[in-house]
Amino acid sequence: MKESILEDYKKNTKTYHAFRERIINLLNDLLSTERLVVHQLVGRTKSLESLSKKIDDKNGKYKSIDDITDIIGIRIITYLESDIDPIAELIGKEFIKDVENSIDKRKLQADRFGYKSLHVVVSLNGSRINLKEYKRYKDLKCEIQIRSILQHAWAEIEHDLGYKGEISIPEQYKRSFNRVSALLETADIEFDRLKTELANYEINVPTLIKTEPKFVDINQASITSFLKTNPILQSAKSIIEQKIQHPLLPQEALSDTFIKSIKYCKFDTIGQLEDRLTAEKESFLKFLKFYVNDRLNSELQLLWNTPIIYFLNFLVSRTQNEDAIKNYFIEAKFDFGYLDSFLNLYKKYETSEYY
Repeated sequence: MKESILEDYKKNTKTYHAFRERIINLLNDLLSTERLVVHQLVGRTKSLESLSKKIDDKNGKYKSIDDITDIIGIRIITYLESDIDPIAELIGKEFIKDVENSIDKRKLQADRFGYKSLHVVVSLNGSRINLKEYKRYKDLKCEIQIRSILQHAWAEIEHDLGYKGEISIPEQYKRSFNRVSALLETADIEFDRLKTELANYEINVPTLIKTEPKFVDINQASITSFLKTNPILQSAKSIIEQKIQHPLLPQEALSDTFIKSIKYCKFDTIGQLEDRLTAEKESFLKFLKFYVNDRLNSELQLLWNTPIIYFLNFLVSRTQNEDAIKNYFIEAKFDFGYLDSFLNLYKKYETSEYY
């Protein structure tokens, strides 16, 4: 029986490899369409040696190669444990699930240690099998493992240590295994909690900025919201876009460097930034109309794609302090090739009516 199974495997090895790549590409497309971001998606085809050992270990359980459902294995590693179920739900909708051979290894008893993953055995559904490019994979199955980064870390370390079950662990080390497993599980839970709290903060921060700006720290979420709602910055944005005849590119996430540049200019809260913008409104908007016409700005317009950067440039240049400008360049990580141009710009503005 074993020889027959191995012979069938050899005859269909190329098909298994092709099926693996089809599934990987399909899963990547599905995850992208549903905007489900994962850390890693990889696949493997079980080797002949591994298959032979599996057959031996199961003591005659397998009668044919069709009984072995993990010849093709796909692993999806998510960032958080809470990301697993939405992906499993998507897979359930897009594939035919082999319930009998699927197992949720996350469901450990309270007195057991170990950090496992969700294993789902699937085959292609009817709508895909009817497509010409999928027909050859009609009778094939694959096992999709879904686990978080921390679950994966536990599994990899456990594998490296060479102990895969509680019985195999020397008694004096079981407490240490339990402690490490609990720490990783706790970390997964805390990251999920943090993600939820950050999402709630982002929802509430516009209201906080409106009602209590002096208590809102400068951070990515608060600055992003402030950029969208502050009328002076919106006016500045319109002036810039009109001058460069191109919309400012939206920023998905503001970098730490950008935040440091704001704090370099002595702003720690949204309230402080808002008050200074209000006080400098007239001078800033006049400066902006003049400044955006300058050659230096046209060279850097793709880098300075937010009105706040222009406001910081306005504040720093009017200090008339060469050391301050150099330090600002360091904090903002601007190319020092533009330093001389910036210094000349400041000198030109020194006698300008805008000061």
